[in-house]
Amino acid sequence: MITMCDYYGMCDADGKCVGHPVKVTREYADMLKDMGQEIRLVCSPCIAEGVSHDGFADINILPYDISVVGNGIFKRIFDKFKLFRNIRIALKNSGTIFFYQVDFFFFLFIKLFYKTDRDKKIVILIYHQDFTGGKLEGILRKIYESALNKIDGVIYTARETVVPHTNSAWMPDFIYNEPEYEKYRLAKKNDRVVCLGTMSRYKQIEKLIDVWRTTESLPPLIIAGRFDSEDRYKSLCEDLPENVTVRDEVLSYEEYMMLLSESEYSILPYDMDQYKNRTSGVLLESIYCGVIPVAPEGLLSHNTLPGLGYDDISDVVQIFNENDPDGIRASFEEIYTDYGTDRAKEVLRRMLCA
Repeated sequence: MITMCDYYGMCDADGKCVGHPVKVTREYADMLKDMGQEIRLVCSPCIAEGVSHDGFADINILPYDISVVGNGIFKRIFDKFKLFRNIRIALKNSGTIFFYQVDFFFFLFIKLFYKTDRDKKIVILIYHQDFTGGKLEGILRKIYESALNKIDGVIYTARETVVPHTNSAWMPDFIYNEPEYEKYRLAKKNDRVVCLGTMSRYKQIEKLIDVWRTTESLPPLIIAGRFDSEDRYKSLCEDLPENVTVRDEVLSYEEYMMLLSESEYSILPYDMDQYKNRTSGVLLESIYCGVIPVAPEGLLSHNTLPGLGYDDISDVVQIFNENDPDGIRASFEEIYTDYGTDRAKEVLRRMLCA
């Protein structure tokens, strides 16, 4: 039996899961089930609420979610306690354990508390390859590399950034499943820009709106997703330009996909000082839906993906005036082939089932 584990379920104030963990949970489970594997799911409460028992032999719910609401020092400390508690419980499972979302504190826990066990096989999936930086870079790197030595396999999602591990493989964090995405890819595109997903402090929403405020010629902009601060959301709504709509809500999957797929552009206003060396599910979903991503050049180049790149968010004014949508979409075809289920199943089979 393979145990899939996501110990880091993030939820809003109502306990609803935010981000993409429910989607990838179902995606990996479906592929493993197609390969004849029996699967146990170990996850945070908000993820368990969002998935069906179909495809799982068992679902074990961990004690804690991580709320996106609040940001004080005491919350941060308590959140780390929650993560450690969840990880400790998850590691009590035997056989192959697939941690398909990990953060730096996972590596810290492994470094400090985990003793390798011949009866366990630990495989992890990494969405970003840089857990270091700042004045403590040397210490953080040693923790990261020491923990990797206790891991049996690593799947990494940033294609050009190979993880220093003897048993590693690249696989996209979102898989292109043609039957699922074809209707969205072929949807009629409206002349508008959408900004979707969790509206965390790592997205430069204020700067994005300022660009639209000063440039009337830009297409309409729709910002929709759960904000990590109600005060921030209310502040943004006080003086919105006429061509900007802001919605603070967790979209259903179908609402999200229709809003995305019926738009010409998808903008990802990440603060790259905080988001460097990461992948993005919204970036891939935009391409899968035939929507042109507008994103920091560093994000596109790190993931070797096509789109409209900018160095500063104010550059998007010129980008919208000087681009070739049809030419960019033509470059998506190679992505659809290379990021499909065949590659993903090949990697999962080798890393989890061997």
